[in-house]
Amino acid sequence: MSTIPVLNQEETRTLEQIFCQYITSKTSGALSTLLSEPINHNVRILDNGISNIKSIRLEPDEIKMCAVRLNGKGDTHIEILYTIKEKHARKIAAKLMCQEEICQIDEMGASAIQEVANIMTGSFFNALSHGTGFRVDLSTPDYKNDEFHSLVDLSVKDVINPSDDAVIADVELVGKSSGAKLHMIIMQNPDDARKLLANHKSDASVIQEAASYPVGGQNSELDALLDDILGEK
Repeated sequence: MSTIPVLNQEETRTLEQIFCQYITSKTSGALSTLLSEPINHNVRILDNGISNIKSIRLEPDEIKMCAVRLNGKGDTHIEILYTIKEKHARKIAAKLMCQEEICQIDEMGASAIQEVANIMTGSFFNALSHGTGFRVDLSTPDYKNDEFHSLVDLSVKDVINPSDDAVIADVELVGKSSGAKLHMIIMQNPDDARKLLANHKSDASVIQEAASYPVGGQNSELDALLDDILGEK
């Protein structure tokens, strides 16, 4: 039984709106610039956290996924897992490698997918820092190829105790031209989710402020890259 109360309906709705704001203002634009195409996205907080995500029934070609795992730690702790069908991962890698198509995800392809995840995560934490004043240190990306539920289990264990439930947001991003689709799964414990809610500045213009809130750690190169990418919007 959970020892930390999960979010109530109003908290869940507000957190969903905040994440959507962050994705719209930074992350979707960064992916659009990387892939040279418009991006549609949808954000939803799963009602029952990890229990809900474990009940998802997958198509045969979705069971084995390409994934990249990162986290941000500091004033808050958030785990982020990107999951992509292999056919979509090949599309994204091919675009970044300036090739028509690739037959499999080799070392160079995996590196390209990691870089996409790295930049998207940096843009998300950049928006979060603007919105809350939090400073977070971004981990290095970890590429994996495994079953979907195993990938989620591994990430969620780092944000909750076994007896607790996680707050999980599923962000679906889809390229309008290529149809390439990836899921950005954001995981927090309820305390960190409430901390974000309490510190988020409700004025939407805060996301557009010029002040710099780097993602922290040893990521000065990523901060500079983000400035270049987001400046192209």
